[in-house]
Amino acid sequence: MISMNLHVRLYGVFRSAARASELDLTIPEENPTVKSAIAHLVSRESFADLKHLLLDTETSDPRPNALIMVSGREVNTLNGLDTKLTSSDELALLPVAHGG
Repeated sequence: MISMNLHVRLYGVFRSAARASELDLTIPEENPTVKSAIAHLVSRESFADLKHLLLDTETSDPRPNALIMVSGREVNTLNGLDTKLTSSDELALLPVAHGG
């Protein structure tokens, strides 16, 4: 099976929910996208709290709740959730503050 290792940084409440500020994630596919990497991350049972905070409950989209960066660039300036990842990339998830 072909897989890829990706470095992930978590900030704020995401760091607290995952109990880690950074981790190396092995993704079981050769050419993952941001969307598939995040799906793989939150599929882990140990990250159930992270999944609840990160994904929108109606759409399962992380963008309403997170600023998503790939190697220092916001994904919406790239190809959004369809941005292809390489093993040299770093995926960073920063929480978006909500409230009024």
